[in-house]
Amino acid sequence: MRVELLFWDADPEYMTARQRLVEVLIEDAFETPIQMIAVASAEDAAFLELPGSPTIRIDGNDVDPDGVGDIGLYLRSYAGEGEAPPERAPSKAIIRRAVDRARGWSHGQPAEAPGPG
Repeated sequence: MRVELLFWDADPEYMTARQRLVEVLIEDAFETPIQMIAVASAEDAAFLELPGSPTIRIDGNDVDPDGVGDIGLYLRSYAGEGEAPPERAPSKAIIRRAVDRARGWSHGQPAEAPGPG
């Protein structure tokens, strides 16, 4: 599993995102390196297709694909859980769902019914 954390140095919350990511990986007993990618210019943001900072990608997929917006150097926000207000870093729940998708797990989700025949 390839795990990337793309961030802009001006982002005060990228370390919160990193801490949450580390916690999820530890809680799930999954050891994988986290590639920290500092994005310093608008050109780099365009090249890396950065939809704001911080962005976590697992195997190339954004942990919050519904929250992907414009590409560029700006501070990203993530939907809060339940009635919680938006957050500047992805929640552990968002990260865990992305890790589970990458691993093919479906914690608490019903398995797909077999097709006819």
